[in-house]
Amino acid sequence: MGIARDTALSQGAMDFSTVVVPHPMGMLPQAEIRKKAEVAFPEILKAATEWQPRADANLATKSPYPAEIVKFRGTEKDVNDLFFKNGWSLGVPIIPPTPERVKEMLKGTSHKPDEVVGIITPRMGVVTVELVAVHGVMAGCKPEYMPVLLAVAEALCKPEYRGPTTTTNPTAPLVIVNGPIRDQIGIAYGQGAAGPEWHPNVSIGLAINSIGDVIGGSKPPSPDKTTLGWPGNTIAMVIGENEKANPWGPYHVEKGFTKEESVVHVMLGAEIPSNINDHDSVKGEDLLRVIAYDMRRAGQNTRYFSDSDVLLIFSPEHAATAFNDGWKSKDAIRKYLWEHARNPLRGYPGGGVYAKYGIQKASELMGQPVTLDTLIPMVKEPARIQIVVSGGSGKHSVYVSSFGEQTPRIHSISVDKWR
Repeated sequence: MGIARDTALSQGAMDFSTVVVPHPMGMLPQAEIRKKAEVAFPEILKAATEWQPRADANLATKSPYPAEIVKFRGTEKDVNDLFFKNGWSLGVPIIPPTPERVKEMLKGTSHKPDEVVGIITPRMGVVTVELVAVHGVMAGCKPEYMPVLLAVAEALCKPEYRGPTTTTNPTAPLVIVNGPIRDQIGIAYGQGAAGPEWHPNVSIGLAINSIGDVIGGSKPPSPDKTTLGWPGNTIAMVIGENEKANPWGPYHVEKGFTKEESVVHVMLGAEIPSNINDHDSVKGEDLLRVIAYDMRRAGQNTRYFSDSDVLLIFSPEHAATAFNDGWKSKDAIRKYLWEHARNPLRGYPGGGVYAKYGIQKASELMGQPVTLDTLIPMVKEPARIQIVVSGGSGKHSVYVSSFGEQTPRIHSISVDKWR
């Protein structure tokens, strides 16, 4: 309800009609769902034919540029309280974005402050270069981070970002950085790259979610919709690829860029990463079998024949184990994982109550009749398995599933055009 209200208000609709269907709808027998629909239908009909807006519900819109300047006198604690109370921050301390600080941040890009980067769902907030700088200041970013922030903001403006920002699923953006910009601004890609202490990674991660949640409107006055959430909803995971430790070559080159280009790869709806601990495998196939078993998690959004990207982050040592044992191409690895990361249809959600629907859908997707015992691949084709290398010493890799077909692809975006 809150998201619907915020979206309407952002579009200038001060009053609008709603019909609320009591939660939950999932995991209910069809008869109970039908009962809820029958109760709601007369209200829907009435709203569609009789509802009228309030007489004082005039349209109200604001220009996205220049950003409104709020005059306020008080301590930094007072400023932080003001921002949090108004839904302008995520609950962590901010650096007040004074005009002087924003002007300094804008020196990190040649683009004009009034340039529109795009529109972020669900509130359809207009993102300008100036607003990106504002959130960069708040998160403690340095001016030289601006090209990366702008490239990621471009990705956040993709229409499919609506799903991850309004779901009960604890999804969040995940960003991988390739190319010269990685070392130029100090993005970590080795030991503990996704952890604390790396200022570029952490501050950019905070700024990304601040841009998405505050400008996009998926937070206060509308609370986070995730059932539980996770820290990635506050500070997005930002890592560099460990290009020197990648025996298959840099990920951005695989995506059609040159080695000299700087690129961000943005997974808009990354689910909570799953650690893959294997200290025992000597053979590459043994390691891949362990990875395949981890990828088979039935409760993830990316399940049975999903046409969406998933991400495998090899640690350098795991990558070396596979490569040195003859797995010289990513395509061979993808094919193996696609063939082995499968579950019987009955193991997926819906294999019981909605078994008939599941069989019908799986049969259509696979182009052949299936039963509840048919092994179904997690994704539609091997190409949907994306592989990068990051991190330092240790026998731990990471698997990241996605929000599913609502966020079908990892977006690769040039950083250089935002310099």
